[in-house]
Amino acid sequence: MTSSWVCLMYHDVLLHCPPSDGSPEFFGVSHDAFREHLDVLQELGVAGCSLAQALDRRGENCVAITFDDGNLGQYERAFPALLERGMTATFFIPTTWVGRPNFVTWDHLREMKAAGMSIQSHTRTHAYFSELDAATAREELVGSKAELDEALQQDTNQIALPGGFEPRAALWSLIQEAGYRVAATSRWGLNTALSNGTGGPLRVRRCWALGDPARDEFRRIAIGDRRLAARHWVRRAALEPVKSLLGAHRYLEWRGRFLNLMGRREEEAE
Repeated sequence: MTSSWVCLMYHDVLLHCPPSDGSPEFFGVSHDAFREHLDVLQELGVAGCSLAQALDRRGENCVAITFDDGNLGQYERAFPALLERGMTATFFIPTTWVGRPNFVTWDHLREMKAAGMSIQSHTRTHAYFSELDAATAREELVGSKAELDEALQQDTNQIALPGGFEPRAALWSLIQEAGYRVAATSRWGLNTALSNGTGGPLRVRRCWALGDPARDEFRRIAIGDRRLAARHWVRRAALEPVKSLLGAHRYLEWRGRFLNLMGRREEEAE
C-alpha cells in the first residue's frame, strides 16, 4: 500500500509573531513557533526531510519541509533549527532575488546545500504562471534552472509555483520539458508517491502553517487531518472563481487590502 504523506510549506521565519495585515510577513512564522513545529515532528516520531527524500522514501514515516522565496530568516533561523535536530528541507529560490537585502546569498545557499539542504527553483523573478505566455514561461523555467545548476553545481529538477498560481493546462508540459520532474503547488492535502494529476511533472500538495498555529493545530496539520483538508478544499473552491476573474496581481492586491482592513479592525477591537 502506498503511504500518504504531508508536505509543509513555509516562507520567512521571523523574530516576532507574524502580523495579521497584508504585508509580506503575513506568510511567516515566528522563530519560536518554527522550533516548536520541529519538536512536534520529533514527538510524532516522523523525520522532517527534504521533498526529494520524502519522495525517495515514498512518504514512509516522514514529513517534507519546504520554504519559498529565499528570505534571509530561512538561513539565519530555520537552517540552524533544522541542523540542531538532524533534519533537512527544500528551499525554493527565485534566482533574481538572491543577494537582495533581506534575502539569501549564493554563499548562504552553497553552505545550506553542503549541509544537506535541497535548493530548488521558484522561477527567476517570482513570476505568476497563470499570467505567462509560453515564451515567457519557458524563459522563467529554463533561466532559473540554468542559474541554479551553475551556481550550485547540480541538476535542479524541482520547482515551486509562485503564489500558488498554476499555468494553463497547455503549459504544464513546459515545466517538464525544462527539466523539472516535480512541481510543488499550494493545493492543500495529502500526497501519495504516485499523486497528483496526469501529464507533466509530479504535482505535490503542500500544507501551510500561518500565523503561529497552536501546538495542537500544527499537530493536526502534520498528521494530515482530513477535516482540515476538507476545510481548505471549500476555501479554494470559493476563491478560484475570484482569482480567475481578477488575475494574479489584482487578486493579490485585493487580498492585501482585505487583510489590512481586517488588521485595523482587530486593532480597534483591542
